[in-house]
Order: sequence, then structure tokens, then C-alpha cells
Amino acid sequence: MTRHLPAVIKISTVFISAATIISPVYASGYHLGLQSVTAVAAGNAAAAEAADAATIVNNPAGLVNLDGTQIDTNLFVVKPDIKYRHARGTFADGSAVQGPEQDNIANTAQLIPQLYFSHRLNDKWGMGLGVYIPYAARTNDSSDSVLRYNVNKTNVKALDINPAIAYKINDRHSIGVGLIAQYLHAEVQKYADFTPVGSAQSGIAQAALHQKMPGAFDARATVKGNDWGYGFNAGWLWDINDDVRVGVSYRSKINQHLHGTARWKPMGSYAKNYAPLFEQFGFKALESAQVQITTPEVVSLHGMWKVNPQWNVFGNVSWTRSSRLHELDINFEHDKAVDPVHGATSNTTHIATNWRDTYAVGVGASYQQNPRLQWRFGVNYDQSPVRSSATRLSTIPDGNRWLFGAGAKYDVNKNDTVAVSYAYLHIQQTHMNQQDQGVHVSSNVRGEADYRSHAHIAGVSYTHRF
Repeated sequence: MTRHLPAVIKISTVFISAATIISPVYASGYHLGLQSVTAVAAGNAAAAEAADAATIVNNPAGLVNLDGTQIDTNLFVVKPDIKYRHARGTFADGSAVQGPEQDNIANTAQLIPQLYFSHRLNDKWGMGLGVYIPYAARTNDSSDSVLRYNVNKTNVKALDINPAIAYKINDRHSIGVGLIAQYLHAEVQKYADFTPVGSAQSGIAQAALHQKMPGAFDARATVKGNDWGYGFNAGWLWDINDDVRVGVSYRSKINQHLHGTARWKPMGSYAKNYAPLFEQFGFKALESAQVQITTPEVVSLHGMWKVNPQWNVFGNVSWTRSSRLHELDINFEHDKAVDPVHGATSNTTHIATNWRDTYAVGVGASYQQNPRLQWRFGVNYDQSPVRSSATRLSTIPDGNRWLFGAGAKYDVNKNDTVAVSYAYLHIQQTHMNQQDQGVHVSSNVRGEADYRSHAHIAGVSYTHRF
């Protein structure tokens, strides 16, 4: 028997994607960054403006600046594009993985809805509710890709329910706080290589089987998991004078303990023959899987300057404690043989992501052309938490990014407002050269590729005031 058997699944990216990663295409590391159409149009720099009910997310203290009762609906259409080329896969025995060396793993448009409600209770108090999607990602590589033993497919959805309340201390200061209930659902798919089993049974060297019968010992693993996590957000706004406002907001960490199932299915012709043998080594057709994740704190400092009746200028700086995702342990229900020669078993896949804390900077402006029509534009720079190609995952080819946004807001009448936005997200070219290390549940296949990614984001919103 060979020294290392491959894992039935390496589900790291599921849960990174699920709770955190989530969208390698949209914002740094995992944050979707699409709170509202008007926010995106201003480069996500207008948190101090507090002009609509989406202030629940950006700074809940802004609820006391909204009159009456408002419903704000937003819909984004996101068209991502994540292409890789020059891909290579290398088995533990040094032989090359065979298959296509380039593909587009995210080229399907996705719809992202957001809904907000606000109500001014009196001169001092305001309240609201946000129901929004902070994370969403869908990537799908070909089943015969040379990277199939890394992560082959991800599908992540998250939903935040965020009630909030705000209090106006005086004419210059207001504070707000909200509770966050976050539901996460994630699905990931990868391929596992059981050639070591075939080599032990047939007496043929692994390298020979890899080259003569590529994919013959492949199994496909699919993992699904979900959980509810809870946290809070808070904010403070200070009107220094009638023209300048500054604010600070905070979003707490959220602990997620994702529970789900791991399924694997023999795909190759020879893998189907050895399926009963795999179960003897702990690779069950169906078992439970779980992982503990803490999504990071975010602190934001923002400001607004009313230059004149037509122009407003916005600015925002935020810090995210992305280093909370320093490593990831995925625990399986059953122990698996990872070193039969020495009798070693493990029920854990260990992923050393080694993420760093990050910052983002945005600047934007609005121009009031007439009492009804306002133009908005802005730019945002978002730092990637990935330190190096060695810790970059195949479904998170993340890099530093620039978001360029523009849009318009039109007051149809005193009760109804529509807004539109368009943003282009440019992501720096990145390189992945990743392989798990250590004795644990892993296929130990090195994946390497060059990535080029960007996204087009179009949005439309409708606000009604009662």
C-alpha cells in the first residue's frame, strides 16, 4: 500500500466560500459589497450620507435622518468572469494531472436582491429592518480539469436579517445599533484520486496508472452545509456643522458552526470497481462534516462634505480583521487511513489560509442637476487578504481590486424614487500554487494556474415613502 491515500474530499473552499469567501469575484476575500444601488454608484464611499434605508448596513445611526416610513428595494445583476490558464496539476508521485489547462469558472449572471425598511418613530427615535445578501458565489470548473482535485465547484448563498434602532442624542449626534441573524448555505464539489488504491491492488506504479489511465480512479465528492450565526452592528454620526458629517460604524464577528453532509461517488471506470474497498479505509458514501468559522469584524470611518447645494463629496476607510481566517479545520464523521504504512488515520482536513487583515478606501461624489435628478460616481480600492500564491485557493483567486461606479437617482414625486447604477470591478491578475501540507485527509495534489478576473455589476432600486 502506498504511503498516502487521497481524501474523499477537501471541503475547505466550501466553507471559506460559505461563510467567508464567498465571492472571489465581488469584493476582497469574501464580502459581496453590494448594500444598495446608490452606495455602489458612489464607490461604496457614501456611508455618512444616510439618505435611504440601506443605512441599516452602513451605519444604523442614520435611521434618525430618514423621515416617515420608507421601503427601499434593490436588485443587482452581476456578470462575473474568472478565467484561468497555464494550469498544472501534480500528483504526490510527481506525475502530471491530465486534462484541460484553461477555463472560465464563473461566467453566469447572478441576481442579488436587497430589501430595507425604515420608520421614524418620533424626533428622537428611528427603527428599521434590512434583509440582504452579503455573500454569494457560484463557480464551476470542468469535470476533467487539471485542477479538479483542488475544488471543482462552489455554490454559496448567505442571508442577513438585520433589525436596527437609532437614537438622536441632540442636533449634532446620533447613535444606532442592530442585531444580525445570518443564515449560510454552501455546496462544494471536488474530485479525489484513488489511484494509490489501484496501484496497491494491481502492482502497477501510480505514475504509470496516472498517465495510461487518467481519471480511471477518480471519485467525485460533494459537501453541503448550513448554519445560523448571530452578531451585531453599531454606528455613530456627528454633524460637525451644517456642511460636514463624519461617522464610525462597527460590524461584529459572527461565529458559524456549519453542519452538513459529505457524499462521494466513484466516477472513473476502475474507481467503481474499488468502491467497497474505499469504505474500508473510512471513505463512506455518506457521512457528516462540520467546520467552525468566525467571520471578521469590520470597522469603518466615513465622512461627507456638502460643498454647495449641487455637490456632495464622500469618503470611506474600512478595516477588516480578515486574519480570523488564519486556518481552517474540516472535521469528518469517520476516521480515514492517511498513512497505512504507519497506521495513521485522521478525520480532519487542515487548510492553512494564513489570511491578513485588510483595508479598503473609497471616494465618491454626487451632483444634483435639478431638484429631481442626481448623478453619482465613485471609486473604491479593496485590499486582498491572500498573502501569497501558496495560500491562494482555486475558487478564491483573490487579488487587490478596484471598483469604478456611476449612476443616477431620480425623484419621480415626493413619495417615489428610482435609482440605477453600473460598476466595473477590476481584479489584479493572480497566480495560485497551492498544496496541502502535513499528514491529514487530503489528496496532496498541487494545483497551479494564472487567473484573470473581473465583473460587470448593474443595479436598479425603487424607494417608496409613506
